[in-house]
Amino acid sequence: MSGNAELRTFYLPAALLLAAAALLPAGGCGRGAPEGPAVVVSSGTFTSSLDAVLKSGGLDDRERFLVSRALRKDLDLRRLRPEDPYAVSFSTWGALFGLKITRDLREYEVKPSSGGYAVEVRDVELTSASKKLSGEIRSSLWESMSAAGVPAAVILDYADIFSWSVDFLTEVRDGDRWALSWDYSSDPAGKVVSQKVTAAYYDGAETGRKSAAAWGGGYYDETGDSVRNMFLRAPLHYRRISSYFTNRRFHPVLKIFRPHQGIDYAAPYGTPVSAVADGTVTWAAWKGANGRLVIVRHGAGYETTYGHLSRFAGGVRRGRRVSQGDVIGYVGSSGLSSGPHLDFRIKLRGTPLNFLKMKYRSSVSVSGKAKEAVAAAIKALD
Repeated sequence: MSGNAELRTFYLPAALLLAAAALLPAGGCGRGAPEGPAVVVSSGTFTSSLDAVLKSGGLDDRERFLVSRALRKDLDLRRLRPEDPYAVSFSTWGALFGLKITRDLREYEVKPSSGGYAVEVRDVELTSASKKLSGEIRSSLWESMSAAGVPAAVILDYADIFSWSVDFLTEVRDGDRWALSWDYSSDPAGKVVSQKVTAAYYDGAETGRKSAAAWGGGYYDETGDSVRNMFLRAPLHYRRISSYFTNRRFHPVLKIFRPHQGIDYAAPYGTPVSAVADGTVTWAAWKGANGRLVIVRHGAGYETTYGHLSRFAGGVRRGRRVSQGDVIGYVGSSGLSSGPHLDFRIKLRGTPLNFLKMKYRSSVSVSGKAKEAVAAAIKALD
């Protein structure tokens, strides 16, 4: 058999095989009388074409054409992928009894009919379940959650939920506690096809307790405020902060003291840099000592700048609208710089601000029964 296939042979009563053979089109799959009451079942995934799978089972050219023609009405056979499973059953004399292909949570079943082959299409039945886990940090959030059995995708979703209020690179401490619950759906083979965090909290020595529960299309804390802030916690994943906001800093290149009204995030060349809030690009070009610089204007009078970039992200130019989290450039050392880092600055109506000391600002909130439901979901984690 072609593909990642498993072969199984079943011996059935001859009368049953003859009855199945009677369903085949005249002159189609018959290659003489059945030699023995056996059905060969092959299952696997597509590492080659459907035609190769059918040919390796002994189906002749005409029957392979009829099967493909029947399926083409509902399924693009050129787009079958290695993760798409199939199961096909043949008689030992080369008659096709049935074929099932699963793709994108839909099942396509081919059966012999008096006019050739018929195809039945149905949605895959999913099984829904929930899970809840908690733990304590001993090294990092990732290692702690992984050791407890939290799937990688769920860990990333958890980190995204708190990305506005917790910096998991610099604020995590041993002894911090976490908890979360999530819903997930599985296909008949047990493969998880979707999952969503329903409630979570992080209780840290540095961060305090942060909590969230899903409602509608967002996440809210127990007071009903959205966990989504106007600004991201940081514009990139960085290794360390090499320079803080100060009015008197010794410049490593110029060798003089002067104000540094921004934050320098040390990170490797090419690290993606994201817009910390929705806004419009007002500058994306070289600008003196700043090197390659992006300036974004936001609502309420805010403006952010991203300096010393190695390059700009595709499509980033003056007048371009960007959303919070969109990649706008990549870390570099262009301009007057002693090494790869991002020089990030924020102003409010022209006045420089210390980004690390800005107050948390929720974007929206819920009330009434929605607020009560959110609070109950968070409380259930305790």
